[in-house]
Amino acid sequence: MARIEESGARSPWKLVASNGFGMFMLGIALALGGAFASQSLARALVAMRSQSSISVKGSASTDVKADMAGWSATVTVAAPTQEQGAMRLKEATERVERYVQGNGFTADECTVSAVRTRSVMRKNDKGNDTNDVERYELSQHLAIKSSKVEAVERVARSITDLLRDGVPVCSSAPVYTISSIEEHKMRLLDQATRNAMDRARTLASSSGSDVGALLNASQGVVQVLARGSIDGGEWGEYDTSTIDKTMRVVVSLEYAVR
Repeated sequence: MARIEESGARSPWKLVASNGFGMFMLGIALALGGAFASQSLARALVAMRSQSSISVKGSASTDVKADMAGWSATVTVAAPTQEQGAMRLKEATERVERYVQGNGFTADECTVSAVRTRSVMRKNDKGNDTNDVERYELSQHLAIKSSKVEAVERVARSITDLLRDGVPVCSSAPVYTISSIEEHKMRLLDQATRNAMDRARTLASSSGSDVGALLNASQGVVQVLARGSIDGGEWGEYDTSTIDKTMRVVVSLEYAVR
């Protein structure tokens, strides 16, 4: 060892210490090593997070009742001339309006559309249209929108009385909706979130763990179902055919587990 120093040779570390460029390169090596170590640590933390979290779903439901209803009917007549058709349509439409108002609705709650006219052409021997008008078909649309939900249901069900009297009216199915659906939704979201939290705590405690911070949250489907019907599954649904309904909300939450 003494002979090496006498011959003027230097150790590698002394070369680095005496060389500014060497110190620069050493710094880069240490920095890169630190960066790689940081990346490895970050990947380890991500893996640890994925292995130390729990995903749960929570749900909440409540029975609700429609507070708005809509219903419509169409009156259609046919006549050889437009003048005769207009007279027949006016008479039939007025009978439907009187019937509706007699069941508890005001004129403001009933909307009558403009008259629609269609010309039906006479066919020739080959079944093709000719230029001669065989008859005119005239129609008018009546609609009700009201908070008198039960009254709308009665009118829609009993409009067949006019059909038996010879009034050419075609009734559509009534539509029942909830005007305060957002209020119900916010309340159910709160309940569903609490339900999901309880589930997470139950699952975590079964393995000797505790539930930590909330990592992720998302709202699932919102369903408005006919009361007593089977769950609509994973899709959103809004039943408008019934007055009595059940509203259901689902949320998905992910919690850290410690």
